[in-house]
Amino acid sequence: MSLHLTITPTDGKGTEGIGSVVYYHILLNILCEYLGVKYTFPGFTNLAHHSYTGYSNEEWSDSFTTFFNFPNLKNPDAYVKGSQLDSQFFSLLEEYKNTDKEILVDLYYGNTSIMNYCESKKDEIFTKERIDRVRKNLVFSGKKYFGEGINICHHIRSGNPNDIPGELAAPHREIYNPERDYPRFKNLISTLKNKYVDENVTYHIHSQGTYEGFVNLLGLATEKFSIVLHLNDHPTSDLYHMSNCDLLVMANSSFSLIASLMNSNPSIVRDNFWHFTYSNAIKTDYNYNVKL
Repeated sequence: MSLHLTITPTDGKGTEGIGSVVYYHILLNILCEYLGVKYTFPGFTNLAHHSYTGYSNEEWSDSFTTFFNFPNLKNPDAYVKGSQLDSQFFSLLEEYKNTDKEILVDLYYGNTSIMNYCESKKDEIFTKERIDRVRKNLVFSGKKYFGEGINICHHIRSGNPNDIPGELAAPHREIYNPERDYPRFKNLISTLKNKYVDENVTYHIHSQGTYEGFVNLLGLATEKFSIVLHLNDHPTSDLYHMSNCDLLVMANSSFSLIASLMNSNPSIVRDNFWHFTYSNAIKTDYNYNVKL
């Protein structure tokens, strides 16, 4: 018997995508191991973005519940509601840590508290072993397309039908524009070619949209630096590969963020990204000038 932590709600309310909803669950899952308690998760509902995919609301949410494969305590002996990782919470942990019952503590709407605590102790909490455990627990039955050599994944955040116009205008969003962004990404790819000059590299682009928007980037491929476009795939395929790659190039997106949280290898992230990233993250400026 033991103490279990969770955070609710897990309802996307039809407006929140998987990135923004699962972010706090990944944090709490790893935090629980650090604290010596168990984590539990009731399952996703009403996640956004199913409307233009052909999946029903329930099918879409259930696909992510299956993919993340989080443990689920269904019938606890007792339920305790809290919201903050404060002195009262840690006293509760000590009180129930060795209980002979299954106690469920719900950090109801405690998102900010979890995030702040994890950021303050990120190098202690997010060890390679704990990060790898979450990734290895994923359930993915689709095509696994990584080959030999170096596999780099680049998430390019394109617009989609669920985007809110005001959010797209925010300067930190950096929604993909082929004409504007081609020189920036060309600069990054040139740097990576120089970094891995003696290696065989596959550069995987994960995005949404049409093939025509990525033709110029595909034209940068060479014999030793192949570029493959993965367009409009189910997000679980993108997440699986982005969390398993040798190097992740993040977009300013919570979708990129959750992949980086499950990948103990380095990531490249813009210096105006608004969430904390691991200490091995490589910050880059707007034009992707970075030393590797």
